[in-house]
Amino acid sequence: MEWNGYTGNILNVDLTRNKISIIKENLEDIKQFIGGIGINCKLAAELIKPGIDPLSEENVIIIGTGPMVGTITPGASRVVGISKFPASGAIANSCGSMSFGFHLKQAGFDHVIISGKAEKAVYLEILDDHVELCNATDIWGKDIVETTDRLWKKHDGSCGVIAIGQAGENLVKGALTLIDKTSTFGRGGLGAIMGSKKLKAIVSKGTKGVSIADPKEFNKLYKKLIERIRNYPHRKSWIDLGMLRSLPIGMLLSMKGQKKKARQCSDRVYLKKLKKRRIACPSCPMADKDILEIKEGKYDGLIHYTSSVINPFMMMTLDSLNTYDETINAFDLINRYGLDSLTITTLFQFLNDMNDKGILSKSDMGFEWKCDYNTLIKLIEMIAFRKGFGDILAEGWKKLADMNETMATEMLVVKGLDVVFEPRLLRLGTMEFEQVVNPKGAHVASGGSPTYVSSGGSMERFKTHFRRMGIPELAFNKIFTPPRKEMGINVGRLTRYSEDWYTVLTSTGICARAQMNRFWSLESITAFYNAITGFDLIQEDLRKAAERVWNLLKIMNMKEGFSRKDDKFPKEWFKPLKFGDNELNFQDFYGSTTITTEIANQLLDDYYDERGWDKINGQPTLEKIKELKLEKYL
Repeated sequence: MEWNGYTGNILNVDLTRNKISIIKENLEDIKQFIGGIGINCKLAAELIKPGIDPLSEENVIIIGTGPMVGTITPGASRVVGISKFPASGAIANSCGSMSFGFHLKQAGFDHVIISGKAEKAVYLEILDDHVELCNATDIWGKDIVETTDRLWKKHDGSCGVIAIGQAGENLVKGALTLIDKTSTFGRGGLGAIMGSKKLKAIVSKGTKGVSIADPKEFNKLYKKLIERIRNYPHRKSWIDLGMLRSLPIGMLLSMKGQKKKARQCSDRVYLKKLKKRRIACPSCPMADKDILEIKEGKYDGLIHYTSSVINPFMMMTLDSLNTYDETINAFDLINRYGLDSLTITTLFQFLNDMNDKGILSKSDMGFEWKCDYNTLIKLIEMIAFRKGFGDILAEGWKKLADMNETMATEMLVVKGLDVVFEPRLLRLGTMEFEQVVNPKGAHVASGGSPTYVSSGGSMERFKTHFRRMGIPELAFNKIFTPPRKEMGINVGRLTRYSEDWYTVLTSTGICARAQMNRFWSLESITAFYNAITGFDLIQEDLRKAAERVWNLLKIMNMKEGFSRKDDKFPKEWFKPLKFGDNELNFQDFYGSTTITTEIANQLLDDYYDERGWDKINGQPTLEKIKELKLEKYL
């Protein structure tokens, strides 16, 4: 048969046997699970045995893209990885962007399955029909930036690269991978899984093209959408500032009473002193990634690639960092090693608090603690190379909690991952709530909705977004019926549909970032999907596929022992947060109601109810599993 949008091929790589083969995709599977995150979950359900050690050779890594990736569809560059993650023990997804997915599709593959463990360090090279496991002993021990640069040089700069640094090689349980040394491939330890397999990097380069079923209809849809994007009144400011436009870090620092730091995170400093140029993923008309250059001082000449300048700017909240240049230098080191900057920031502040309270001492840590830049750099290197106390920290939050019961109670952690979206600061929207119910735990991914920022908004504004996301009109009434009337929005019920919307985007391959997904609706995605693939699906088919994927992910984690007992709101959220001179409470999206444990539990009940899951154990009911035709995965 002729494949349109899809290649029809899954690359199967057995590292233990040094064997490479191709699996043909099944058309019915595609219609059931769409692609990207969907087919990844379907493959994982068949290949990941319950109870395995995430860092054993039994674990598999599955990387995939959606049917729109490899075409000129605006913002279609999403690549997804699934595995059993060491930081939490959950089966979960990691997502990224840049050029890897584009090249993988152009080379003729929708997905890659990687199993086993290599005898010595290797990297996987995918060059159209030429697929090879190559010796990587000369780049083992190198950081992500040097590794990527070497592989780019070998392939004339025209390839996608997923690489790990020393943290991944040393099996730091929260180690990250980077794509094209710019985009993180998600939290949770994918870098450590690659390290455990002696897999230093994956290179993709393709030139084959992707077939489109109805080019005339596709071109009509494309022209209409790209014109709308180009005429968007805020496009220029998005391209000028990127994520800094919507997440003003300076405002947060000012709230904390750090006005001098706030000025260093301003638009002016970014534009005049840091911005080298913006870069974009293939087919993206918004250029949302950053190349930064420090142009003065001790770190003059440092060039750093990042998915957004807000990533290093977020680290300015640390008392140990005083200037933007030392912050970017520290962030650059974190990225080179393949560590998680969010975890390092949270961990440093936590260790500082524990030292101030006398809970941790020099004898515990092996060195004299100081809240300064040098100690931060020391900590980064200790963790990446598992030196001394860093060996404990490399094992994750649970290992640290085992040291001291008091310390354990003060950690802001969900399922082994430190909290990213703090609802006492941002209020309770879907991004904050979804950290609790997602099998992965706290992360930066699904849950996006009109509650992304606590800017209020009328019910009509919400309904407009709901229709764009494809939320059924019949669900509106329950979403607007929260545990307390004054709350306005039931975040628990809304999160179910936010997850499904994210799943549609990530299955087809569309970027989930606000500056791109704002131009998409379930209606337009369905139209593009049909024009590209030649299928004749309706919106409900995509919506049902997304629900099927989320339920299958839950089934896999049921087998790992996860249930409602693990969907826990951190106890610290229910205490006031001291933020500068401000004392912030855990409030609903509109700031009208303080969230109590009773309200939080009701929101969990409502989330499970909206998903059709059992409220007691938080798992899919047999009726829901049969409805979605997932019985064979039980």
